[in-house]
Amino acid sequence: MVNIDDLKAYKPGVKVSGPYDKTPPFQLQNVVATFNIGIDRVDLRDLALTRPFIEYNPHKFAAATMRISEPRTTALAFASGNMVCTGAKNEALSRLASRKYVRLLQKHGVPVSFRDFKIQNIVAATNVQRTIKLNELAQAYGPYVSYEPDLFPGLVFRTTAPKLVFLIFRSGKIVITGAKKREQIASTYDKLYQNVIKHFFDTLGSSSSSSEYRTQLRRDVHPPNFFDKI
Repeated sequence: MVNIDDLKAYKPGVKVSGPYDKTPPFQLQNVVATFNIGIDRVDLRDLALTRPFIEYNPHKFAAATMRISEPRTTALAFASGNMVCTGAKNEALSRLASRKYVRLLQKHGVPVSFRDFKIQNIVAATNVQRTIKLNELAQAYGPYVSYEPDLFPGLVFRTTAPKLVFLIFRSGKIVITGAKKREQIASTYDKLYQNVIKHFFDTLGSSSSSSEYRTQLRRDVHPPNFFDKI
């Protein structure tokens, strides 16, 4: 892992001209938040038996499940009174959905309140629209990355301040997770793109297939010999 502010540019002073010099935008995909409903002990079994919108199977999972369609989210309710809301597309919708779950319980006679809302994880995604030389990137930044193409097609790049995880794929798609605030993603992603990612673009028109790229890496390590052609 690396502090993003300590990350040195792969090629200091070298500029990538053209449309790929500017950092591409990212989009939020999921916001995970927690909150408390103000009850120390919740009888999940009783809730599920008396409220048809609650699903609960203790043999499969320790939490009860609720869903709403607007915003389209899922909430997990635990016996401790803590809840997890997932599926919202931004921070405001996550808070709105969490409040709606509380109001839904109140409407059905459950004496709950909305407390301690906190965003735990924001997931974002982007596409740099270019194939990326993952193996070369891994060799250049080895201590900070994990790349095992036989186990997982993406390269994992971790930062410590803020503590984020970037999943970088051959196709140019990138998934960013671990942020508590949108600003953490914006600043860290911009620095990673400008200092690292855009310096490892493959040639235009090269295959974006992870499997084909993996096969090419194997050929580079073990070139075919005469007997492979027999």
